[in-house]
Amino acid sequence: MKYKIIFTIFLFLFSLFYLHKATNFIRENDELMIKIKEKQNEYNVNYVDAIITKNTMIPGLSGKKINLNKSYKKMKAINSFNTSMLVFDKIKPNKTIKNKFDKLILSGNKKTNNISIILNITDEYSFNELNKILISNNVYADIIINKKYRLDNTNFKNIVSETYQDNIDFCLTYTLTIKKECIKNKKYTLLGNNIYNYHLTNTKDILQNGIILVYQFNKSNYQDLNIILKYIKNNNYNIISVDKLIME
Repeated sequence: MKYKIIFTIFLFLFSLFYLHKATNFIRENDELMIKIKEKQNEYNVNYVDAIITKNTMIPGLSGKKINLNKSYKKMKAINSFNTSMLVFDKIKPNKTIKNKFDKLILSGNKKTNNISIILNITDEYSFNELNKILISNNVYADIIINKKYRLDNTNFKNIVSETYQDNIDFCLTYTLTIKKECIKNKKYTLLGNNIYNYHLTNTKDILQNGIILVYQFNKSNYQDLNIILKYIKNNNYNIISVDKLIME
């Protein structure tokens, strides 16, 4: 009786093993799976490691790889190949800026055409007018602002400050200095490129992939932002938030 039970269990396990092998064989030789595999070189993207020195760093970029089984399962449901149904796994870089709060982030990754804009706002009038310009251009900007001017439902997000504050996500500097408070409270420090006059000319001089531009406007020149945004867009740069710019 004992041997019969063992033999039955053995046959059951062998059947499962054989079924698994047979299923894999059928799937791997299915024209749909073959087509998905053929697309790997076209759609897979290698990750980019962060550039890290003793005191500074530039974020890396995640890659992506087709998940063959999940993609196959989705397409098999309609029994047709469709690129929009490809499923990808995110591949994180080996070398990353994660949790390295004692190093200065110089910029976003240079391999993308993304940049970020930070607006240093000192009065309510500028806040409202600049916000209108951002909305009309469908652009997001981070800000340095007095709390009393912070309003809901705008394109602004109050997350950076040139001086350390507990309620912000990042610290901002125009030098290579990182405040001890930022490191202690696990805040990344960003290098801002400060532009307070001749806005368009100075933007043209320094505009490049990954840069963080910090602008100061007043009642007489806030319309410069509209011209700057159009210039940046016409030169094929994407304006994104700071948190997305340094995201790996």
